[in-house]
Amino acid sequence: MDAAGRRELLALGLGDPLPDGAGEPVHTRVAALAADGPDQVAVVCGDDRVTRGELDTWAGRVAARLVAAGVRPGDRVGVLAGRSTAMVAAVLGTVRTGAAYVPVDPANPDERVTAVLADARVSAVVVTAGAEERVAPLGVAVVTADASAVRHEGEVLPPVEPAPGDAAYLIYTSGSTGAPKGVVVEHGQLAASTLARRQVYPGAPVFLLLSPLAFDSSVAGLWGTLTAGGRLVVAGPDEFRDPEALLRLVERHTVTHLLCVPSLYDTLLAAAERLGPHRLASLTTVITAGEALPEALPRRHFASLGATLVNEYGPTEATVWASYRRFRAAGPVDIGGPVPGTRLYVLDDAGRLVPPGITGELHIGGAGVARGYFQNPGATARAFVADPFAGGDARMYRTGDLVRWNRSGGLDFLGRRDNQVKIRGHRVETGAVEAALRACPGVREAVVVPDAAGTRLTGFVVTDAPDELPAVRERLARTLPEAAVPARLHALASFPVTVNGKADRAALAELAERREEPAPREAAAPGPAGDPVAGVRAAWAEVLETSAAVPGDVNFFDLGGHSLLIIRLQDALGRHTGVRPSVVDLFRCSTVDAQAGLVRAGAGADAGAAGTDARAEQARRERLARARRRRVQQGATR
Repeated sequence: MDAAGRRELLALGLGDPLPDGAGEPVHTRVAALAADGPDQVAVVCGDDRVTRGELDTWAGRVAARLVAAGVRPGDRVGVLAGRSTAMVAAVLGTVRTGAAYVPVDPANPDERVTAVLADARVSAVVVTAGAEERVAPLGVAVVTADASAVRHEGEVLPPVEPAPGDAAYLIYTSGSTGAPKGVVVEHGQLAASTLARRQVYPGAPVFLLLSPLAFDSSVAGLWGTLTAGGRLVVAGPDEFRDPEALLRLVERHTVTHLLCVPSLYDTLLAAAERLGPHRLASLTTVITAGEALPEALPRRHFASLGATLVNEYGPTEATVWASYRRFRAAGPVDIGGPVPGTRLYVLDDAGRLVPPGITGELHIGGAGVARGYFQNPGATARAFVADPFAGGDARMYRTGDLVRWNRSGGLDFLGRRDNQVKIRGHRVETGAVEAALRACPGVREAVVVPDAAGTRLTGFVVTDAPDELPAVRERLARTLPEAAVPARLHALASFPVTVNGKADRAALAELAERREEPAPREAAAPGPAGDPVAGVRAAWAEVLETSAAVPGDVNFFDLGGHSLLIIRLQDALGRHTGVRPSVVDLFRCSTVDAQAGLVRAGAGADAGAAGTDARAEQARRERLARARRRRVQQGATR
């Protein structure tokens, strides 16, 4: 390219400048807003409502307890907290001390929790009640954020003013060798990313927080809302699993903004179609992120809602987001252009800019580029490199994502250079899972492939003990996050190979799809007047896409089930048994026998009404779906 072409490309990837104040730490801004409006509600979870002033005082007491336990600026503090207002106070209290918070998902197995916190070398852990024993093996100080004495009594520590280069948080992602890999984000980067968010989404939102703290999109909702003077609505421990409960939250709190992975938003729209789109009428902005946005989802969104739809893209290493596409009507899907303060480059293997229409690797520069990987200088040097286009000491992050500039000035996302995948929005490196499989007794070789929808993994192993595969999966579930545990494991005598002698992943992916063909629906069991166990088994076979007999005492999640499949299971049970248990009950009763008990209880209450209601509900949903398809088709022909 000539000089003019280079300048045009650099301008295309340059985000708007950040306004003055980009370096203000998030927690000091939250404290200032608390002083200005102490009586305004800041956080809500269930019936617990906390004002700005109360949250500031509560966080100050958490901070004072941490300092009394020996925490100092520059330390790292683990946060193992359930979905609650106390979770917010725990994070805010930690950063007030000058320490970085290290969030861990309570849903992870104990071994994973311990491994992450040990690797981070935390000096203390903030928990919510009931989690104290889970961190006892670490031998560090523990502060229980929701204890009455912490919330209502004791000294209040004023916020420490950190330097821009001080660490604000440390979030762990999957590592290529099986070990977790921590990304260090500094206060300057967090402040810039959060200010960019307020610039793109002005005003004081009422934001529904769905992500767990250990999922990096929580950073967007948590700090983007609190620093804007908005209200954070935290989905409770049962609510976040149930789309119908989420609809009630949106309606009850007049939620204006939410962020979630596209697959979850699709189930939320399906629930709104059943119960009425008016439940989502308060929404002004819906943000999808974490996985590819299907072309059909914007059409479904705009067929029901008038809210703006935004598709965000960004790795943890770029402080949550780097690009966005705003939709006000259905149209072609891409990941848009740069967020404020960001520079995007599409480069070839020699590090040269490539013109529009040509595929290259996306590199991200600008104010949001993280410090690097904790205690891993080699990985940091490979991924965080000098930015020759900005000059000086500027750096850019090599994403490993393949993209190209399109004619509309946005980026088309084309996939990965390596074997990293997204499973239900969580970044998983298949090499990490394969390493964990190869470490299991009897496993000589392993390959892991994702399904086409990005909802689950299938593992193929060469093993001396194929009968031990259930125990192998159980071992993985104790050490890996849920999204990284293969839904199915299959034993093969050998792997198909490419012409270069390497395992043929494409062939294995095809084999996984063939092995997982769903059982035909015509084989449905009798309704509520028949055998409930047979009906539940038929529903499981449909949702888990298997024709094998389903044992009565095996956990749904041990057979490859996950949170999104539970929602599909709820619908399938309605068809096969005439009873539609709540999502919360299905999580609590997660075997065939236990769910058959739910069916008996529901049928016994009013068997005739249950069957009639289920059939009427199904007919209503089919009418809504037909009407939605007609609206989409009419819109496409205009």
